Parts: sequence; C-alpha cells; structure tokens
Amino acid sequence: MGSSKEEKEREAENRERAKKIKRLMNEVSKYLQNETATIEGKTKEKSIKYFSGGALVDTLMSSSWADANDDLHLETRFDAIEFCTGLLSNEFFIALKLKSKKRVTDGESSKPKKSKKPLKFDVIIDAGEFLDSPEQFYMWKYSPMGIWAYIIGGGLLLGVIAMALVPVWPGEAQIAFQYITNGSGVIVGVFFALLIVRLILFVLVWAFSKGIYHFWLLPNINEDKLGIIETFKPLYSLDNYYEEKEKKEHRKKRREAREREGISGSEVTSATEDKKTI
Repeated sequence: MGSSKEEKEREAENRERAKKIKRLMNEVSKYLQNETATIEGKTKEKSIKYFSGGALVDTLMSSSWADANDDLHLETRFDAIEFCTGLLSNEFFIALKLKSKKRVTDGESSKPKKSKKPLKFDVIIDAGEFLDSPEQFYMWKYSPMGIWAYIIGGGLLLGVIAMALVPVWPGEAQIAFQYITNGSGVIVGVFFALLIVRLILFVLVWAFSKGIYHFWLLPNINEDKLGIIETFKPLYSLDNYYEEKEKKEHRKKRREAREREGISGSEVTSATEDKKTI
C-alpha cells in the first residue's frame, strides 16, 4: 500500500513537472518567435519565414531567462543550445536545408551579390541536434493562439447559442433575423449564379476560338487573399493561350538554367543582410 501511494505521488509529480516544462516551452517559444529576426523564403509547398540557429541562441541569451530565473536559468550558451534542441525535438520549429549551392570556379570573384528573390529550402524531417550556426536555418511550426482567435471563437460560440434561442426571441428580433437570413441566402445564390455564368462564357469563347482565347468574367472572384474591392478588378480578362504557354515555357527554361547553376553561399549572406542580420 505504501509503495503504491508513493508511486502515485511520483506519477503526479512527473505529470506536474511535464506540464510546467510544456508551459515554459510555450512561453519561451512565443517570445523567441516575436523577437528573433526572420527572412522570407520558400519551400516546395509554400512561402515561409526562416531564421538561423545562431540568431535564435543570441535572442535567448539576451532574454531574461539568461539571468537569474526561477523557471529557467541559462548560464552558458551551451545551456541555451540544449534548450533549443528540446524545442526542435518537440517540433516547435523544424530544420531547413538550402536547395542548392552555386559552383564557384577558381577564376570567379567571391564577392557577395544581393539576392532579391527568396531562397528555396527543403524541410529536414529528422534534424537531430540543434546547430548554433548562422548557416543552419529553421522555420517555426509553433503557432500560438492570438487574442483574435479567442474573440472569433467566442463570437462563434455565442452565435450558435443565440441561433438555438431564436424561438424565445421577441417578435421584432425574429423578423429581423428572418430578413438577415433571407438576404444572406440571396447573396449566396447570386454568387453561385455568377460562377455558372462566367463558366458558360468561358466555354463559349473557348469553343468559338478553337481553344486559342481564354475569357474570364471577374477573374479574381475566387482569390481569397484580395480585398473586397480588388476581387472585382479587373472586370474581365482575355488571354491568348498559346502566347501564355510560350511565356511559361520560357520562364521555366530560365528557372531550370538558374537551378543548374545553383545558389552561392555569398547569396545566403547577402539575403540575410537585406533585412535584419540573423
């Protein structure tokens, strides 16, 4: 009985310690994500913001956790590296690998050139140990919930409760809710009708031009990244399919030629200096 009680107490202590470590990691990660300088880059799937391992350790060593702190005390840079390794193993951020490096011949100049385009990376699944290096890059995976997430979530919850209580609303409120519901239905119906009309117009122009011209009414209507006004601009677009295809093939050949040449290490340095040194 005594040993069983001790085991339960030990398990409770371990659970409490694990919760405390998790809270600490969340707190430190949120701070590092806000304070560590990042640069825009790209992976195969999406645009990203990356940072170097050296910049992350610098930020951590300049924080209050590097001083006397009851929860976390980082006496040396090695302590900070160990903590960052824990963040990496718990996937608060993930490691990146630069896709290619430019081959430099003996006769070429090694002066850094400014890189205006974002650098491209591959994601490293099993990175292992965290590297305190300005040439090792990472991207955040940890995404803390902001105040707006709580506000929107609370608003949705209140909205669901309010709709469930519609039968007990006053008569005027029920009539207003009915008008709002009907109006929303009309707006949705008009939107879907517009999608059908633009598809019909596209097919007609495509058929009569034998596939040469592509006509879209309100071409940006489905772009969710644009504002309301920008969604309705331009009114229409008319493109020559073969000209656009030739342009795409030309751009593809230029991109492949650049990728065969690769990216020099000096371009990484210059891209880093374009914004904030990381």
